[in-house]
Amino acid sequence: MRGKFSSIAIHTPLLPPMMLALAAFAHTFGAPAVAQAKDVDPGKRLAELRSAVDELETKLEDVRAQARSERLSLETQRGDLEVMLRTETVRRETLLRLGAKLQSDQRHAAADSEAMRGPGLAAAQLVRDSIAASLPFQRDARLSAADQSIAEFQRPDTDPLLAISRLWQLCEDEIRLTEEVGLYKQVVEVGGERHLAEVARLGMAVLYFRLSDGRTGWAVLGNAGFTFEFLQQARQTRAVADLYDALRKQLRQGVFDLPLPKPSST
Repeated sequence: MRGKFSSIAIHTPLLPPMMLALAAFAHTFGAPAVAQAKDVDPGKRLAELRSAVDELETKLEDVRAQARSERLSLETQRGDLEVMLRTETVRRETLLRLGAKLQSDQRHAAADSEAMRGPGLAAAQLVRDSIAASLPFQRDARLSAADQSIAEFQRPDTDPLLAISRLWQLCEDEIRLTEEVGLYKQVVEVGGERHLAEVARLGMAVLYFRLSDGRTGWAVLGNAGFTFEFLQQARQTRAVADLYDALRKQLRQGVFDLPLPKPSST
């Protein structure tokens, strides 16, 4: 009998250390509490520990799966960011090239534009001289426009190309005056007195005027330029009156027997 009990005593002390190790592992990773009472059956205790280990393995696999999913998501985001970075890099390089080209073009355009300042100023002065020598129709306003054009060319901060564009518009306005026939209002000076008159303009060839008291006259070119003078002959006055009546009725076509001023020697 002693020999049998001795044989059993050799194996039984090996179970408690293994059980304690599994219990500590289960407690560390949050496994369900395992009964450690001395009266619990070792087989049952081992089964509970195995169940706890299986549960921990399941949780560990879930954590690994979640980590893999997050890693894949981060890799996808990194790929998208790399594509965006390459796109923005190409865009930035393109913008830099375009900006450099634009600056170069602007420098060349500025140089070419500045070369037009002198000829533009000379042209503006010629236009002003032409207006000053032309028929005295609203001359002050027309001369003011020419003076403004000259001033634009003289200012260093003005773009000569824009100034040339406005000068060309002024030239077109002057050309348009040569094609128009109509009645207008303006101030005329006759014999040193200024009057608000109704003027009849035939292009830029002839300019008649009529005052509020019925007196009529025309612009006559003399050595000192144009002056306004009254008509002296009744026949001339009637002819001009007929012209005014026709223009009031919008009759701009037909045959009119009109007096024409002759250049004066005064």
